Amino acid sequence: MHVRRLLAVFLVLAVLWALPASAGAQGGTEIKHTVQAGENLYQISLKYNTTVTAIAQANNITNPSLIYVGQVLIIPTTTPPAQPTVTPVPTAVATTVPGASTATPVPTAVATAVPTAVPTAVPTTPPATGEIVHVVQPGENLFRISLKYNLLTSIVATYNGITNPNLIYVGQKIRIPAGAAAVTAALPAAVPPTVAPAATLPPAPTMSAPQPVVTQPAAAAPQNMASNVGFAYGVQIYLPNQNIPQVVESADALGVKWVKQQIDWSLYEPVQGGPVNWAPIDEMVDAMDGAGLDIMLTVSSAPDWARDSSQEKGPPTDYATYAAFIGQLAQRYAGKVDAYEIWNEPNLRREWNTTKGISAASYAELLRLAYAAVKQADPEAVVVTAGLSPTGFNDGVNAIDDRVYLRQMYAAGAADYSDAIGAHPNGWANPPDSTCCRNNRPAVPGWDDHPSFFFKQTMSDYRQIMVQNGDSGTYIWATQFGWGSNDKLNVEPATDYGFVTYTNTDEQASYILRGFQLGREMGYVGPMMLWNLNYCAAVGAADDRCFWSLLDPVGNPRPAYLTLRDASK
Repeated sequence: MHVRRLLAVFLVLAVLWALPASAGAQGGTEIKHTVQAGENLYQISLKYNTTVTAIAQANNITNPSLIYVGQVLIIPTTTPPAQPTVTPVPTAVATTVPGASTATPVPTAVATAVPTAVPTAVPTTPPATGEIVHVVQPGENLFRISLKYNLLTSIVATYNGITNPNLIYVGQKIRIPAGAAAVTAALPAAVPPTVAPAATLPPAPTMSAPQPVVTQPAAAAPQNMASNVGFAYGVQIYLPNQNIPQVVESADALGVKWVKQQIDWSLYEPVQGGPVNWAPIDEMVDAMDGAGLDIMLTVSSAPDWARDSSQEKGPPTDYATYAAFIGQLAQRYAGKVDAYEIWNEPNLRREWNTTKGISAASYAELLRLAYAAVKQADPEAVVVTAGLSPTGFNDGVNAIDDRVYLRQMYAAGAADYSDAIGAHPNGWANPPDSTCCRNNRPAVPGWDDHPSFFFKQTMSDYRQIMVQNGDSGTYIWATQFGWGSNDKLNVEPATDYGFVTYTNTDEQASYILRGFQLGREMGYVGPMMLWNLNYCAAVGAADDRCFWSLLDPVGNPRPAYLTLRDASK
């Protein structure tokens, strides 16, 4: 009897001890999430409408890429998890109506999307010191505030003792150094930087930080020129040192509307202050334009004289030099070149090798200057953000996860300096309709354990990020996508490209066609540039770029070429 009474007392005490914890879990600001197979911190942050950084800090996670199945995470938010009905991907409705190319993006049903329009903050009366006090408004970040006052983010952060520029809050008072010229929302039409060859913008006294020189205020954004460019078939071609008329004829016979050609800046302006070698570019543009094809040029790879590093590829130290070059391109080819993609995969170190490291905020600044230069020279040209490499690797040194990078681009104001969002939704060996993870092709031993390996999931993830940033009216341009195959090439791929051995040429053809069809069905996809037409003949079968080529090493069509050529468009 005595033992029973003791047990009863212990049970009552246990229940009383548990009650506060239970109440706190329900009424507090923390939600607990158990990591499931295939999840990463980025996906979890989207589900709870928070950020990777916030979750990492709440759980003392030093490397956001390292979480494990079964791990219990504290979610520091009072916002309930996103409901399944708010997914931005519209129901797929198959259609082959040619008129679909002029369709506008499907309006989003998400009522909570944050618009990109930022309320103009009204500074308080300047103190006697001459400095301005700016009160943070909803939707603002330190980058936008810095632009308003024509200052670098690092200057404002240092002046206010802010160690993490991403962590500011509504109502916070930000001190603006004396002498900063405010840039109001009602700027006159354009005040872009001068785009004379190799010109540099004179530094302002307040910009002594070791960052690219920026002295011009942001130009008022013109109408989005991509709003009238809907879905269309396209392909990337390689013209330098090739039989240009023959390659262009092969592209035209494919029945595509768009062609993409990369322009390696370092090849055409190798000497600072020297003349640009226009002749090869003239020949390529004239041939593509003469065939009646719409043209997109992807401009990247700064020459060594403009860089702070000679390793791999990278941006110029002074972003105004890039703006000068692309401004000359836009002026010279106005009416011929229809779109410009600003850089290629800047979320990778090998494409953005600089002593400052890869950075979405830095890229957004280059985008801002390039956008102004292009629009000044050719207001009708479409400016597309760089297609990002879909990678789940996120160490911040060699790569930044493309979803993370895209969110950082938006935070840095990229929506204000672009007409369309570039994407590289490659499919590896996964069919275009498949989604993550590990349940699509049992015979394939890898390349299917992360959302970045899936064409459809990359597109839908980008769309969701765009909707969350109030950019649902903007198209995604798939500036590079495709499926590789080494079938019938008699080449053993490197280990990193082993996935091409699991897709034969017939599967490659069907995947490509279905990829285009999915893009049309989604309703928010603009031109899609298939990777690629003729790299196999240009670089040889041993080069990994050959696996994606529609033409074989001697120029004969592979099954994917024939399938796409004969498809109803």
